Amino acid sequence: MFEWLTGDPLNGIVITLFFFISLIIGRYLREHKAANGKRNIEPGVMIIISFLLIIGITLMRHWYIPVIISALCIITALHRRIIRDFTGKLIFPLLLALFILLVQSLTPGGDRIDWIVPVYSDGIDYGLLIFSRVMASASVLILLVLTTSRIDILESIRWLRVPGTMIEIASFMSRYITTFFKEGKKLTMAQQARCGFSSNGFRQRIRNIASICGLLIVRASAKSDGIYKAMLSRAWKPDVKADHLPLGIWDAVIGILLASIIAGLVVIDRFI
Repeated sequence: MFEWLTGDPLNGIVITLFFFISLIIGRYLREHKAANGKRNIEPGVMIIISFLLIIGITLMRHWYIPVIISALCIITALHRRIIRDFTGKLIFPLLLALFILLVQSLTPGGDRIDWIVPVYSDGIDYGLLIFSRVMASASVLILLVLTTSRIDILESIRWLRVPGTMIEIASFMSRYITTFFKEGKKLTMAQQARCGFSSNGFRQRIRNIASICGLLIVRASAKSDGIYKAMLSRAWKPDVKADHLPLGIWDAVIGILLASIIAGLVVIDRFI
């Protein structure tokens, strides 16, 4: 250990100090985990870190680090056994990113590459950069949504001092999306039971879909009115204030550390 000091004294002192500090931190983390079991980071901190990470991804000039971030998100999804939901939600961003890459590769600039369709080197480079940014940002958001419950996200947004009206609207929207899907499925099954989607031609099928959409809007309006009356009968008020626990020291340290790592990645990307 101390033979590092025989070279550059300052370098040896710094390496030795960091070595012992890492040992102390590692021992503290093991004891803390053993004492408290599985410890999750505050959802509000994770939302802030995800927001900062997406900003950092958009500021990067090379595609290497965004690709690494996407790979880390995939590994995390595999570890948490949510890879099926993760890949399912990643299909649309993937198609969008591929479309952008295709369009950018056809943009004139740089050397021309004669394939089946002529493409250009500068367009491919810029398209790869946008592709990596889109995939990394989408991976971060999808992983955040899959690993954090809806209630935790809404409470974290409230903790971040977002106006209560916006939180209530977001809460109702998240509930009604599920209601829309369930009611739409019921109406579709009812139409199929009555041969509404039989081989009557494309025009008839469009009419059936339009009738389902109209009934869905009517049912959603009726249900929303009933839910609102039920909430009022239970003394609900839009200006109800909820108490929040203060941010723990451990969560604050983790948040500062992750924010510093994100800033460091952006700086490293600038000097690659």
